[in-house]
Amino acid sequence: MLTTLSNPTTRLDRLLLYHFLLVTAWVILCAPLIAQSPSLEPLVLSSLVIVLTSISTLIGLKMAHGFSKNTYSLLFISWMAVWVAQLFSL
Repeated sequence: MLTTLSNPTTRLDRLLLYHFLLVTAWVILCAPLIAQSPSLEPLVLSSLVIVLTSISTLIGLKMAHGFSKNTYSLLFISWMAVWVAQLFSL
């Protein structure tokens, strides 16, 4: 994959990993709202993760997304919300 980044300090691998983890957390949190049938759900969720991660990464590239304490805090809060949601769903 060839791309030129407007911000030389932004690494594409970190950007992709960050958006993948963030989108995955949000999809897991929204999974009960999307639930159709137990056999179809994993296919729908994995398709959503792939498409939304691609869109989110492209938007991050366009905005010259940088990493700061706030972006990492958002990722941490998202995964803590997943943990709390799974803890109370048992």
